[in-house]
Amino acid sequence: MPYPRVEPVPESEMDFDRYHGHYTICQYLRDIYHMTEDPEIKMKCRVGMAMTKAMNQKLQDYKHFFEWVATLKKEEK
Repeated sequence: MPYPRVEPVPESEMDFDRYHGHYTICQYLRDIYHMTEDPEIKMKCRVGMAMTKAMNQKLQDYKHFFEWVATLKKEEK
Protein backbone atom coordinates (compact mmCIF):
# COMPACT_ATOMS: atom_id res chain seq x y z
CA MET A 1 0.00 0.00 0.00
CA PRO A 2 1.55 3.32 -1.00
CA TYR A 3 1.95 6.09 1.48
CA PRO A 4 -0.56 8.90 1.48
CA ARG A 5 0.86 12.06 0.00
CA VAL A 6 3.26 13.78 2.33
CA GLU A 7 4.40 17.37 2.52
CA PRO A 8 8.07 17.80 1.62
CA VAL A 9 10.36 18.52 4.53
CA PRO A 10 11.49 22.15 4.86
CA GLU A 11 14.63 23.16 2.98
CA SER A 12 16.31 23.81 6.33
CA GLU A 13 15.98 20.06 7.10
CA MET A 14 18.14 19.36 4.04
CA ASP A 15 20.99 21.45 5.46
CA PHE A 16 21.60 19.28 8.52
CA ASP A 17 24.72 17.15 8.49
CA ARG A 18 24.16 14.18 10.76
CA TYR A 19 26.92 11.87 9.58
CA HIS A 20 28.05 9.85 12.61
CA GLY A 21 30.30 7.22 11.04
CA HIS A 22 27.57 5.66 8.92
CA TYR A 23 25.15 6.92 6.31
CA THR A 24 21.41 6.83 6.61
CA ILE A 25 18.85 7.06 3.82
CA CYS A 26 18.17 10.64 4.85
CA GLN A 27 21.85 11.57 4.66
CA TYR A 28 22.08 10.12 1.13
CA LEU A 29 19.04 12.19 0.14
CA ARG A 30 20.70 15.29 1.63
CA ASP A 31 23.88 14.57 -0.35
CA ILE A 32 21.91 14.22 -3.60
CA TYR A 33 19.99 17.41 -2.77
CA HIS A 34 23.24 19.38 -2.45
CA MET A 35 24.87 17.80 -5.54
CA THR A 36 22.22 19.01 -7.97
CA GLU A 37 20.87 22.35 -9.13
CA ASP A 38 17.74 20.81 -10.67
CA PRO A 39 14.71 22.04 -8.66
CA GLU A 40 12.67 18.92 -9.55
CA ILE A 41 15.34 16.59 -8.13
CA LYS A 42 15.64 18.78 -5.05
CA MET A 43 11.87 18.52 -4.49
CA LYS A 44 11.95 14.73 -4.96
CA CYS A 45 14.69 14.52 -2.31
CA ARG A 46 12.58 16.57 0.10
CA VAL A 47 9.51 14.38 -0.52
CA GLY A 48 11.65 11.24 -0.21
CA MET A 49 12.95 12.50 3.13
CA ALA A 50 9.38 13.06 4.37
CA MET A 51 8.37 9.56 3.21
CA THR A 52 11.40 8.04 4.95
CA LYS A 53 10.54 9.79 8.20
CA ALA A 54 6.90 8.64 7.93
CA MET A 55 8.02 5.06 7.29
CA ASN A 56 10.34 5.18 10.30
CA GLN A 57 7.51 6.41 12.52
CA LYS A 58 5.23 3.61 11.31
CA LEU A 59 7.92 1.01 12.04
CA GLN A 60 8.35 2.41 15.54
CA ASP A 61 4.58 2.20 16.08
CA TYR A 62 4.56 -1.43 14.94
CA LYS A 63 7.47 -2.24 17.22
CA HIS A 64 5.68 -0.83 20.26
CA PHE A 65 2.48 -2.66 19.32
CA PHE A 66 4.23 -6.03 19.02
CA GLU A 67 6.07 -5.46 22.30
CA TRP A 68 2.69 -4.75 23.92
CA VAL A 69 1.20 -7.96 22.44
CA ALA A 70 4.20 -9.96 23.69
CA THR A 71 3.64 -8.53 27.18
CA LEU A 72 -0.02 -9.61 27.10
CA LYS A 73 0.92 -13.14 26.06
CA LYS A 74 3.37 -13.41 28.95
CA GLU A 75 0.66 -12.29 31.37
CA GLU A 76 -1.70 -14.99 30.08
CA LYS A 77 0.70 -17.78 31.04
